[in-house]
Amino acid sequence: MQSSQCHALSFAIVLAVLLALLFPAMGHASEPMPKQPYEMVRTLQSLQAKVAEGNSHALKTQRALLLEMDAYFQVLPAETWQEPRNARAAIVHVLSGGHPKIVYRLRAFDPQPAVDAALMEGALAYVEGREEDVVAHLGDIDPMDLPSALGGHVALIKAAVLVKEQPAEAMEFLSVARLLMPGTLIEEAALRREVFVAGKLGDIERFQSLSLRYLRRFRGSIYAGDFQRRFSLALDSLGFGESEGKFALLESLLAEFDEDTRRSLYLRLARTAVLSGQRDIVEKATDRAMSLAMSGSHEEALFKLYRAGALVELEDIKQTRNLLWSIDENDLSREEKDLMAAVYRVLNSVRSWPAPPEGIIGEFSVYEKMAPPSDERWVLPVMSRADDLISSTDELLAKIGS
Repeated sequence: MQSSQCHALSFAIVLAVLLALLFPAMGHASEPMPKQPYEMVRTLQSLQAKVAEGNSHALKTQRALLLEMDAYFQVLPAETWQEPRNARAAIVHVLSGGHPKIVYRLRAFDPQPAVDAALMEGALAYVEGREEDVVAHLGDIDPMDLPSALGGHVALIKAAVLVKEQPAEAMEFLSVARLLMPGTLIEEAALRREVFVAGKLGDIERFQSLSLRYLRRFRGSIYAGDFQRRFSLALDSLGFGESEGKFALLESLLAEFDEDTRRSLYLRLARTAVLSGQRDIVEKATDRAMSLAMSGSHEEALFKLYRAGALVELEDIKQTRNLLWSIDENDLSREEKDLMAAVYRVLNSVRSWPAPPEGIIGEFSVYEKMAPPSDERWVLPVMSRADDLISSTDELLAKIGS
């Protein structure tokens, strides 16, 4: 059986089991019990926890379950939503990727569902991208006052709308989200975002501790790529490639990443260090990562180029020259070729006497005839006398030569 068929069969079995759990039999009755929305949301959150662990099949099953929930919630009668757990489940469903039409339907019921209307309005505003309305509806709601399954979601979306203007307050809400829903996709998402916010706030200690926690808890997450992107951006904003002290703090953290990611991060740090003139950081970053790059790859060429840019002292000239000569320019972009040309210019200036500024006769320059000054007062009497002596000498030499 082919791999794709095996995956499809596994997915079908998992989905069948989950749906069977959602249709439990009542004794020996032939009719299944009605599914309760809050029970379906529990199953959804269990799947999301598996997604946070890196289970791709759980991600597919989650999507299928969300579609089923969309259809099922759409036909449930009004009395279903008078149960507070079900009403809260509808909001969690929408914030987890469900269709907002469910909440629109609930708003039309009379009596209203047994949940604070501000929570329904805030959830709708968030999924529709109306950030000001999110603040208006959820601003006075404390996530800690809500059941954890809903409070974690509310804390997460409040952080999302505050992060641009009030990053410190957003960081607090992200911490609340993690506290309310440990081991879930909410905690995973909150940690990812906290790493970025810590970088924005310049909080190196928190950046390190949060990154380490993420890597040790959610290294295999489906969304780990987004974490790596946020981590890379924070490296720049915190200046790890511009300070030897900060770079030293980072090395133990980089050891937690897999080789491919570590190589990519060292490359980013080396480039930043080259541009900021941090030669020692360039040497350390390239020394750690050169062995991780594939021979003949573009990354290896860049490591060589950055290292050559750092080795411009007189005693390093031969090593620098050999590094540059080993790089195939066809592997470089235009910007990278410009950097290589700049390194060559520095190298050539180190191994030859510098040319004096224009218009000045330097100790090591060749003789060149200079035009007379425009201001005649510049000529002193002693200079006129010397000029007369030179002219007389020229005449005498001419007579001797004839």
